[in-house]
Amino acid sequence: MKLLSATAALAVALTIGAGTVAAEVTPAPGYIYGAQVLSEFTEGCVAVAGGGFFAGVGPDLPFPAPGRTRSVIFVSESGAERTVAVDFNAIGDCLYDREADVLYVVDNGLEFSGALTGDTVIAIPAASTAEGLSAFGLELVTAGSIGGGAGIARDAAGDLYVSDAVGGGQGNVVKISAGGLTSFIASGFDFTGGVSVDAAGDLFVAESLGGSFASQISRFDAAGAFQETFSSPNFQHGSVDLAFDDAGTLLVTGGNETIASVGAGGAVTRLVSGLDSSYGFAAFGGSLAVDAFSGRIGFLARPFEAVDDDRSIHQLVPIERLVTGKGRDKSECLLEFYGLELVPKKPGKPAKLAICVDGAACDADGAVNDSCLFPVGLCLNVDDQRLPECESTGVAAAELLKSLPEGGDLASLVADIQAAAPLTASTCFFSDGVAVPVKFGRRDSRKPGKGLVRVKVTPVDSQVPRDKDTVKLVCMPAAVE
Repeated sequence: MKLLSATAALAVALTIGAGTVAAEVTPAPGYIYGAQVLSEFTEGCVAVAGGGFFAGVGPDLPFPAPGRTRSVIFVSESGAERTVAVDFNAIGDCLYDREADVLYVVDNGLEFSGALTGDTVIAIPAASTAEGLSAFGLELVTAGSIGGGAGIARDAAGDLYVSDAVGGGQGNVVKISAGGLTSFIASGFDFTGGVSVDAAGDLFVAESLGGSFASQISRFDAAGAFQETFSSPNFQHGSVDLAFDDAGTLLVTGGNETIASVGAGGAVTRLVSGLDSSYGFAAFGGSLAVDAFSGRIGFLARPFEAVDDDRSIHQLVPIERLVTGKGRDKSECLLEFYGLELVPKKPGKPAKLAICVDGAACDADGAVNDSCLFPVGLCLNVDDQRLPECESTGVAAAELLKSLPEGGDLASLVADIQAAAPLTASTCFFSDGVAVPVKFGRRDSRKPGKGLVRVKVTPVDSQVPRDKDTVKLVCMPAAVE
């Protein structure tokens, strides 16, 4: 099991290429920061998947790199990597449709030497299990039809929107519906970047202005009509990628702030600092993705020199989404559960159970298979404003007291915590999930399955009580149509 997260004011040393980068990485209040280091350099794309992330990767080559040198991989929470598809040229962005199990990848490098395809959107079928597919032959629209493909977004109807970063006032957004490509916003942008659709169906488009390279964000309605300039041209945020977090706040990457949120009136809040190159510049933000269930944010970031190039999927975990136990306030923040949501067993009852329906958003594998995969993680030393009396003094030891059903990788997860102890910074560890099967009754009837996780941590300060937390898991059968 791999340590995936570490947080505020934690010195992160990543061996990258021929050199090592050491940085004091600090998240905004309310988040825990971490990074999952990959075997290759990240390239343009990250998307949330069941049990992990999809990411674009490739060797560190001078621009323009030869064609067919980029790949898309799946990396699990425990760090295992699987090559999903190969033969990409220059990956712009990607988006995963969990319901259809299709990964959409923007490739804007048809003109690269040796390229078989490109300047199009690649649709990878059965992405959750795909292995070693060629991008050639998986084009959603004709190769060469989107010359400067950058960002990609999807609306509630399943239509796709792809920004075309032509520049010179000719930047545009195209719409892909039922396999056909049409113009959605014909022109008027400079270097179009990130795109995202909000809950109301409006499309947000980021661009970098020619000349000044200031970034701005515009909002359009579902018909493509301009509504407002959401964020006026500025250098406080970038334009590479856009996404809405689980609270409906717009996130943006690129520019002087690696990743930031943009609120009403264009107010910009930095979400992380310290991801810097040796030149002192903030690392340039890349693709980002948000887990709609847990609220975890994954994003890419790249410094300005090849020796510092980044192999990581950076992560921000919202503390308010973590589940605390019912122990003593003084030690309660020493251990909190990630990836679970407590709900009442019946209306009017207190929320005490992590209840998940087979195949729902809380089921990490996304499949209706008579089992719920709870994406359990453990966060330690949490600076949790919900628990003002808690003293996050550090964790000296961890112990898995019980896990039902038995098996899975929670034992390995706790062993990793134990190996890393003592821990004095806020730190999260993630598992590949705890699988709880439904029960079978007579005539193949299905009933709720039950599980349980109980963990104990011992604080560094012997004057602080131990934090022993238990969470009960319930897997509800999927509704029969």
